[in-house]
Amino acid sequence: MTDIWLPLAATALAAALTWWCCIRPMVRNRSCCTTAADTELQEELRRAREEFQQLPQLRNDATPPAVRPRRPEILDR
Repeated sequence: MTDIWLPLAATALAAALTWWCCIRPMVRNRSCCTTAADTELQEELRRAREEFQQLPQLRNDATPPAVRPRRPEILDR
């Protein structure tokens, strides 16, 4: 019975350290190591969100065609 306590304690310690050092920071939207690629990705996402928010304004500012055809346009010419 005493032979099983040491492996169980080591397993519990490894699980606790894994939770504390790796899983807990990721749950809080943090990471234990940030890289330059992560910051570049965040910057690209920020620019894409800004561009996405400008799209409705650009669509409203667009002008319709000057002359509307009376018949539907045939596209297989």
